[in-house]
Amino acid sequence: MPNKEEDGIIRVLFASAEAEPFYKIGGLGDYSGSLPNALEGQTTKNNHKIDIRVVLPLHDPATIKKFSLHEEFAITLNSKSCKATGRVFTSKSNGIVYYFIQQLHPKIDSANVYASNEYVNSLKFAFFSLACIKMLDQIDWHPDILHANDWHSALIIHQLNDLRILNKKRNKFQTLLVIHNMPFMGNGSEKVFQDFMIHPTTDTDIPKWAQHLPLPMGIAAADKIVAVSPTYAEELKTNYFAYGLENYFIKYSDKLSGIINGINTDIWDPSKDMNLTHNFSVQSIEKRNKNKIELIKELGLNKDPDLPLLVVISRLENQKGIDLLLDGLLLIEDEKWNAVILGTGHHGYEHAFRALEREKPKKIRALMEYNSCLASKLYASGDMILMPSLYEPCGLSQMIAMRYGCIPIAHAVGGLKDSIFIKPESARTGFLFNDPNPNAFINCIKDAFSKYRQAEKWSSVQMNAMQMDYSWDNSAKKYADLYDNLFSANYS
Repeated sequence: MPNKEEDGIIRVLFASAEAEPFYKIGGLGDYSGSLPNALEGQTTKNNHKIDIRVVLPLHDPATIKKFSLHEEFAITLNSKSCKATGRVFTSKSNGIVYYFIQQLHPKIDSANVYASNEYVNSLKFAFFSLACIKMLDQIDWHPDILHANDWHSALIIHQLNDLRILNKKRNKFQTLLVIHNMPFMGNGSEKVFQDFMIHPTTDTDIPKWAQHLPLPMGIAAADKIVAVSPTYAEELKTNYFAYGLENYFIKYSDKLSGIINGINTDIWDPSKDMNLTHNFSVQSIEKRNKNKIELIKELGLNKDPDLPLLVVISRLENQKGIDLLLDGLLLIEDEKWNAVILGTGHHGYEHAFRALEREKPKKIRALMEYNSCLASKLYASGDMILMPSLYEPCGLSQMIAMRYGCIPIAHAVGGLKDSIFIKPESARTGFLFNDPNPNAFINCIKDAFSKYRQAEKWSSVQMNAMQMDYSWDNSAKKYADLYDNLFSANYS
């Protein structure tokens, strides 16, 4: 029987809290639903073929019937308080094997992906992480690489590293941790860890306050760390973005890199999007304006199609720069424009946008909901999408918007800076501002308005944006190269 190096296959176990089409709450669901599909079967630069499998928590028992999952075996974990039990299910989608780990005891009384209670979240993802490792002893498939995402699965890397030290047969595991959102480190885990007899990291380069938190524990143990954009990788070397772990990233910068996310260009395609009344492409961009005319009429906004239509499609949270957005809209109220805000989040922000709509009913529409169909219509109708995020590790909305000819006005951070181009002018795809303050934001909006009033220049910006390639192809190749390097490290 050939060894792992000789059979030419790199086996990757991809662990995530969510993945489309099974579970999707945010960008992590998009990422985990798209990247494995882009990687499966790909041949690397060293002529290795990638065999990738995905493991998820089974959050909702209804998933079993909805996706025809097959029960495989039971799992038992040791804990001080009880015998923790669960089950492993499998399914296949687009040629990829998916494992689902259901927690039976201690029971989680919620079918939501994420709970509002820190302890419940910690219990769920600690069980999931330990069960992933236990599962590997019971399946006839042994990965070379564990690819974990955010704090929810970072603990797997920490535990594998402990096993790697204690048990030499685990030496062939290489680990990769992808950071999508640094501030969320898994707070509330300490009590759960004590119950499951999970030891904190002993790496003294991790600050003492962080040594028992899942994300820093995974960071310390990972062989490689990937931030979801090159700029975010650099930002993690600063206190503002790394939340106290910047010194670790500076010291171990050789294991940190940045790979920007892609989007599913089969789903996000204005020429095929079933949510649009009028489909269009870069070759038939003249059809695009029909969507705008219908939308502003449907929403009861000022019917002049020549007014710029500003759109916001976002979670309403501080991270997204919502305070900047509210201030900015007030500071440009004397300009002529329409605006549609689509999103849910902090109740205070929802109330503020509804109040703005009441004050300016012909100018602003506040739709405080999650509505994917309407999101497509806004991408296809809006002239500009506002993204004043205080930090944005990658961001997908700007990529989708550009594909639909909706031009981003964004704060120059993270993936926004990496995916929106302002120089040279002939290649412009959007507008960026550097300082997160209202004046810089409105000056950027006014710059966009100036270009918008020059039809030829605006058309050039739209064409540039729509022709950008934000598919997963390029990014998946970078992940494949990283897998190659990790795989080779096992046999060097």
